[in-house]
Amino acid sequence: MANVRKSDRSARISPCRSERVFNKASLWYFRTREGRDVGPFRYESEARQMLTQFIRDMMAIEAQPQAPKPHFRLSAIAETAERALTLVRAGI
Repeated sequence: MANVRKSDRSARISPCRSERVFNKASLWYFRTREGRDVGPFRYESEARQMLTQFIRDMMAIEAQPQAPKPHFRLSAIAETAERALTLVRAGI
């Protein structure tokens, strides 16, 4: 593989990007990263505004601390299994 200098822009490949807001059948939509189309909206400005709000909402959800999952079910299962093994070993 050939080495490329940082200053050599001709060899760089820019990532393929597509517009998130698009027009289909005279209505406006925006596309999420997951590939879901959200809309329709009557105006492009409305679609862009809703996209901005959608991004804010997703960032707020990601910023929330995740509560640790309770492990009581696993503990309860382990305790029940341990009791059952103890009873089997005791011959009860």
